[in-house]
Amino acid sequence: MEQHTLRRRGLGLRGTDPKVSPGYILYTPLTSRTAHLISTTGEEVHKWTLPYRAGRHARLLPDGNLAYNGAHPDAPNLFPMWAKYRGGAMIQVSPFGEIIREYRDPKAHHDQHHLPDGKILYTTLEALTPEEAAKVQGGITGSEAPGGIVYGDCIKLVDPWSTSNKSSSEDFEGDGKGGAKLLWTWRAIDHLDPELFRMHQDYPREHWPLINSVSFDSDGNIIASMRNTSSVVIISRETGEVLWHLTQPVVNQQHCAHQLPSGDLLIFDNGVFRPGISVPFTRAIVVARETKEIIWEYKDRSTGGIGLFTPFMGSAQKLPNGNVVLCEAATGRILEATESGEVVWEFVVPQLSDYTAVLGEGELEEMRKMGFAYESNAIFRAYKYLPEEVPWLKED
Repeated sequence: MEQHTLRRRGLGLRGTDPKVSPGYILYTPLTSRTAHLISTTGEEVHKWTLPYRAGRHARLLPDGNLAYNGAHPDAPNLFPMWAKYRGGAMIQVSPFGEIIREYRDPKAHHDQHHLPDGKILYTTLEALTPEEAAKVQGGITGSEAPGGIVYGDCIKLVDPWSTSNKSSSEDFEGDGKGGAKLLWTWRAIDHLDPELFRMHQDYPREHWPLINSVSFDSDGNIIASMRNTSSVVIISRETGEVLWHLTQPVVNQQHCAHQLPSGDLLIFDNGVFRPGISVPFTRAIVVARETKEIIWEYKDRSTGGIGLFTPFMGSAQKLPNGNVVLCEAATGRILEATESGEVVWEFVVPQLSDYTAVLGEGELEEMRKMGFAYESNAIFRAYKYLPEEVPWLKED
């Protein structure tokens, strides 16, 4: 009998309905160096083979290139979990596999946005001074990174291919084909109140506040999701000030917070450490920016909520027809649901493998210690694109 639970339950397309939006789903298995584009029939219509293992995810850009968040091949080993979620090799690849651009930051992690003008907004970190680290509240006592270090998050906006004003930071590499210009930077420790943004008591104190998504709002300010403080903030691009924040019980270890055309925020609420609730569940929510109230919610109504759950990673994307694509990341399940909550498409990533082919022995050993040595089909996010957004696919 098949011993892998996901194979036993079934991989690939699990169901579809005429209400599904036309288009193609993009996903990137975390144990691979590949990105896959599939149709609503579950057929793979395009595949990229890339030079680095997946750091997190990939997106399609308006010009047809793939923006890929790869794992920096020479990133330092900062702490055990770093091997799981580091990124740092930010590349743009043509539909036919040609690397167009590459920019590196060995301390980058989680999110990156390649903007239409060539700039990149992304998350990175730095070692806090002992005085700064002492200000960080919460976490497991004595669980700092090796050397007693607490790493604090930064957000950077860069013009990686500028020909002037190259940063002097050792973290700021560019692509070797010109200078790189640092346009804006934000340090969490400079702008967050550590008492208000406390790390959850069951987290190691190695990384705070663990920003897992960044994006612009319609005013040019930055929306950031911070996992181990269970909070979403909007940061002034002009001053660095926190203009707005949301926390528990509305969001709990959440991911992928971003603004909708209405101005409200769509958030993938993982649901770990949900206060006052002993049975965790994951949901997608739309939160009114003005009132901070939940004005829309999707959770698995057929199971009272528990049928959709991923303790980490995940995404939600609203489509033009009102449907929402959800990524139950840890088990590689992608759903599409209508606004009324009806599931109209389900797919389980069929690429199951461990990290053996993409990690060196040192990082493999770290994965074993953390319990991540199994065959996995995990992905960080999934994105859907309408047929008109991938016109090159006809040529392919």
